[in-house]
Amino acid sequence: MSFDALPDAWTVWHDDGGRAVLVFRPDVFEGDAFDPARIPTLYVSTRAPDVPLRRGDEPDDEWHVACTLEPDVHVRALESSHETRAAAVEAAAEAARRFAAAAVALDDVYAANPPTAYLERLADLTGDD
Repeated sequence: MSFDALPDAWTVWHDDGGRAVLVFRPDVFEGDAFDPARIPTLYVSTRAPDVPLRRGDEPDDEWHVACTLEPDVHVRALESSHETRAAAVEAAAEAARRFAAAAVALDDVYAANPPTAYLERLADLTGDD
């Protein structure tokens, strides 16, 4: 299964048939308008979202979809686990559609002190796909 059904705002940065990395609007985050460390990212992998990458060498039996707004800031509403990679790829494409359509509340993903200006600017980029 491929990522053909992704909204235009999302780009596949890496897909080796196993782990995949998708990013939101890299054209915007490569410039000065946004901090590149805050690029919204979707991951498809056998590493559960809460397992740090450095400890994620042991694959899980399941495939996981994880979404971050920046390192360690997860959008839990877009995360899921699946029995197959194909199901995880489909779920990642659906998560990308929901994100691009502004169908997910991002206000509560930060435990404290949400970066209001960043979230407002990010909101300006969503809702049109």
